[in-house]
Amino acid sequence: MADTGRTQRKGTIREMKIADLPCRLFVPAGYDDTDARCPVVYVNGEIPIEEVVNEAEKAGVSMNFLLLSVQPESWNDDFTPWSAQPFRKGETAPAGRADGYLRRLTGEIKPYMDTHYRTMPEARHTALIGYSLGGLAALYAIYRTDVFGIAGSLSGSLWYDDFCEYMEKNAPRSTDIGVYLSLGRKESRSKDPRMAKVAACTERAQELLLRQIDGAALEDRVCLEWNDGGHFHEIPRRFAKALAWVSSAFARL
Repeated sequence: MADTGRTQRKGTIREMKIADLPCRLFVPAGYDDTDARCPVVYVNGEIPIEEVVNEAEKAGVSMNFLLLSVQPESWNDDFTPWSAQPFRKGETAPAGRADGYLRRLTGEIKPYMDTHYRTMPEARHTALIGYSLGGLAALYAIYRTDVFGIAGSLSGSLWYDDFCEYMEKNAPRSTDIGVYLSLGRKESRSKDPRMAKVAACTERAQELLLRQIDGAALEDRVCLEWNDGGHFHEIPRRFAKALAWVSSAFARL
């Protein structure tokens, strides 16, 4: 495991490899001055952590958790649950290797974090979030493992072939979970007929989750937040909004 780091006012960002995958870890300020344990937010895919942390701080989010982004071997292959038609003409069809990626995440990367950092390893203190196909994989994960008590799908590719049908025919491994969904209001304007279904599919996912998840206050368990713009609009800010919800969920779920 290679580890390099740099410190900023809000904490330290460390670059490393875990299970041969490039990772970036945000360690909150004061972590080394206490024996306290921290929740962990895992992120499918590399994100601009510095910008995300800055946006979160602006929004008043208390960054008192570890934040680890994991770069997959292949975005299209590792974040898709099964093979489907190519996304664009001339591209290779996505291989559908999400199960293998999740086994690596839960069987190697999370155990490494729990061993080498003072984490709170329980599911209710462990979140998995992602953007686009990374968000699809994060939502798929709760149907494949009970390791994550919170999932976040930001502008998730929930239009993916047969995914809503999969959700309808299956159930999360644990119903004691929280799920955050977000989408840009212009994302359904895509010229691609598959991707244009994203708003309808995201709303359908919310409906299904509300049926499948336990809890008296379901509005605290399943959130769908609408954002301005299209798929690539203000991505760090969208992550910050997701982290605000996740941070609150750590405290209440």
